[in-house]
Order: sequence, then structure tokens, then C-alpha cells
Amino acid sequence: MKKITKKTCENGIKCILFIAVGCFVLFMISVFGIYPADAQTWYLIGLLTAVAAVEWAAMAVFLHFRSDEIGETYRMDPLHWFLAALPAIVLGVVLIILYSVFGGTVSFFAVRGGNFGLSFLILLAGTGLCYLFDYAYVSVTKKNTIQQTTVKIVKKEARSKKSAEPSKADEKLAKKMDPETAVFPDLVAMDKEYLLHPFVPKPSAKVTLRQLCDGFNAYLESHEMYYTPETIRAFVSGLACSHFMILEGLSGTGKTSLPKFFAEYAGTNVCFTSVQASWKDRSDILGYYNDFVGKFKETPFLRELYRAGYEKDQVCLMVLDEMNLSRIEYYFADFLSVLELDESQWKIELMPVSTGGTLPARLDGCSVVIPQNVWFVGTANKDDSTFTVTDKVYDRAVIIDFSQRNAPSGIRRNVPPIHIGSEALQALYDEAVANPNYNLSREDFDRFSAISQFVLDAFDINFGNRILNQIVRFVPVYVACGGTSAKAIDLMFARKVMRKLEGRFDDGVKANLVKLEKLILQNYTKTDFSATLETIARLKRKLF
Repeated sequence: MKKITKKTCENGIKCILFIAVGCFVLFMISVFGIYPADAQTWYLIGLLTAVAAVEWAAMAVFLHFRSDEIGETYRMDPLHWFLAALPAIVLGVVLIILYSVFGGTVSFFAVRGGNFGLSFLILLAGTGLCYLFDYAYVSVTKKNTIQQTTVKIVKKEARSKKSAEPSKADEKLAKKMDPETAVFPDLVAMDKEYLLHPFVPKPSAKVTLRQLCDGFNAYLESHEMYYTPETIRAFVSGLACSHFMILEGLSGTGKTSLPKFFAEYAGTNVCFTSVQASWKDRSDILGYYNDFVGKFKETPFLRELYRAGYEKDQVCLMVLDEMNLSRIEYYFADFLSVLELDESQWKIELMPVSTGGTLPARLDGCSVVIPQNVWFVGTANKDDSTFTVTDKVYDRAVIIDFSQRNAPSGIRRNVPPIHIGSEALQALYDEAVANPNYNLSREDFDRFSAISQFVLDAFDINFGNRILNQIVRFVPVYVACGGTSAKAIDLMFARKVMRKLEGRFDDGVKANLVKLEKLILQNYTKTDFSATLETIARLKRKLF
């Protein structure tokens, strides 16, 4: 149940109880003869209470559907407020008409105005006293809770601060660090900075993957950025199955903005690097050793990668903007190879060990270590000024397609940013993968295998264990984000397998595409496999 609906239900129950107390007060006053209420007055009070109950139910329904998944923020324009109040308006008008027309002829509607007015005031007074007592109780309780929470936070911050204070030995060591004489001056300066001021991670928000996706989507729309829910889920799920992601598609569709706003919303680190057409090797992205001055020319990319080693609980997105302006294999080949290895071997040599000199503390020899809290996100345009992304790169990366503009949903919410650490995010991924309700079922696997086998037989296209492992991990996380297993398979199949048909004009391709389309529709609906069906339609248009 959403929090806003739960809160509305609690307030409604309180209101019913307080009105019941008010009615009891009026009843006791009538019993003791202080001021007896007529039967017609009780009838009208009952009708008004029923109108209030109907209106409360209507308001609860509207707030439920207009709130986000977390339920903490919502926005309703004047039209929605009017629709929410419409049941009370209609019932109020009906009561006015009934009492106006039948007030003099039917005893049920023959209400004495003075008797009803004073009785209603007594009822309101009893109800109001209950609200006052409740308000006083809540205020005192809330004040005590805030004081207790403040004390806990102060104590926690004091402990963190105390544990983060450098020792005298650390201060002496920091004085000996001289960036001017170091081979890596910027990295040594960073060592000194974190030695004197150790990194203290922030607490992570307690959210589910679905709440993370829905909140992020609402945050984007509040900044007039619009993406489909499938794109948001694929982005969050893609981080679970690969540390390399490519956002590919038309220019101006929000590829660069997606990681930028995710960093803002989730409180992560982000480093943007603009790829140049002249890049030929890893020195363009990581830097190089200058023999003449005896120092290493460090790049912002290298500095942020090194910083991530200190801030291990901080998600770090390394964004390579327009990464296919140069051949990706030229400058990113070392990363493509290293990310395939065991995580303990994620390191890239910057210069030969024999070069010598004082090295930064977190280098492994002369190799920079790629921490597990780092994800590489590349944006790629499809035009004549860029290089084609090869299958080698596609197979290793999670691909998100931006082939069309997205329209706003019409719902604008003010959503505050949250913070989620690397460990908390990884725990959410592991929890989703371990949930048997989210994993591929036998039926899903059989249907996917049938389609994959047809593609192999008809087009001689196969894929290895790498892609299968990505699918096995992508599907449960995507389901936990609020999607379906069929849609998760569809996205991976369209972007991993069907892309291999680009540029194929062999005899029989067109006929086999038609057969593949029929096979898919026998096993899935058009909505479930829309991405693959759109890819087939595009390939057919090129062949016809």
C-alpha cells in the first residue's frame, strides 16, 4: 500500500472515531434532557456523515492514483481536485433538493432548523475536542521523537568524526607527501587529501528497485526530461549485469542527460569525458608518462577512476560522450578485456614498473585498479560522422536504444533526490537475482530457446555464454524494477541478437524475417516483444 493511501486511511479512521465521540456526547445530552435532539435531526446527521464517508473514499482513491510509487509526493491540478470533490457536491445538491421539496409533507425531512443547528454544534464541539487532544498528543510525541533522533544523529556523527580523524602518524606521513616531486602529482595530492580527511559514506535510502525507478522517472519529469518506463528500468537493470553500457540512438534524445540526472537523483559521482576523433590508444583516456619532465600526464578520467578507490561506497559513473567518434577498440580495448576477467584482476598498467619514482598509494605497481563501484557509460550517435560499433563491443555492453523521442506523461511531481550507495545498490541487485519469483521460468526459457534456435538455423546467428549470462541476470532485476520477464527478454534479444542482422541482404533473409515474426507472435504478444518486432519491421523495410 502506498504511504499516501495508508495515511489517508488512518486519518479517515480517526475522523470516524471522533465523529462517533461527538455523536455520543450529543446522545448523552439528549438522554439527560439537557437538550434533546429530534429524530429528524439524527436522520440528517446520519445522511451528512454518509456524504462525508463517500467524499473521504473518493479523495483516498484520487490521492492513491495521483501519487508516485513511494507515496510521499503528489500533485493534483484544479480539475482533479474538482473531480475528487464531485461526489460530495452531487450528494449535497440531492439533499438540498429533497429537504426543499419534501420538508413540509414528509415527516422524515421535516427538520427544525434551530434544533438541528444547536445539535450539530454540540456534535462539532465533541469532535473538535477529540482533534485537540489528538493534536496535543501527536505534538508531544513528535517532539520527543525528534529530540531522541537528534541525539542519536549527533552521537553517530561524533563517532564518525572521531573515527575519521587522522592519527599523528598519518599527519606526519602527509607532510612527507610532496606532489611536486611525485611522478603522479594529482594522485599523490589525492592520497594526501584522503589521509587527512578520510571518506565517510552517507547513509543509503531504504528503497526497492521499483521505487528507485519510479522515483527517478518522476524526478526526470519534474525537470522536463521524458523517458519511457522501459528505458528507466533497462538503465537501472543494465548496471546489474555489466559494468559497461552504451546508450545508442538519435542525437538529442537524452542519452547524455540520463546518467547526468541519475547521478543527481541517486547522489552518485559522475565524470563526463568527451571522446575525440583523434583518439588512438589508452593514453588518450588515461594519460601518458612524459620522459622529458619525469611525470605522468594525468587526465580527469584517471583522477576520477583513482578517486573511486577511496570512495568505495559511492556509485561512480564514467560517461564517455560520443564514444564512437573514434574506434572504441582503439582507446578502450584494455577496459573491454579487463572487465571480462575476475574482479580481482581489474587493473590496467599505466607505465612500465621499471620507470621508477614515487608512486601513489592505491596503484598496484604501476597499474590503476578499477573499483567495483565504477560503471562505464558510453553514448553513441548513429550518423555519418561516427564509426560503427562492432559486435565485440556490443556483446560486452548493455545496449539501450534511443531511436525515438518520448512524450511527457502529463504528470508533474516534485520529487526530492535520494542517496543510494554502491553496497546498497548491489544488495538490491543480489536480492532480485536470488528471488525465484523474478527469475526466468522454464516456460520463458523454452520460448526464448525456440526463437534463438530459429535465428541460428535461418540466419546462422548465435551468441555465447556472455550474452546468456547477462540475460539471466538482467531479467530478474528488470522484473524487480516493475517490468515483466517477457519484456526483459525482448529488450536483450532485440539489442543483442537482432542487431547482428544489420547490413545482411542475403537471399531468403526477407522470407525468414516473416517466419520469425510469426514465431514470435505465436509465443508472445505484440506488447511483450515490441522492440524485437520493431527491429524486424525496420529490417524488412530495408529489404523491400
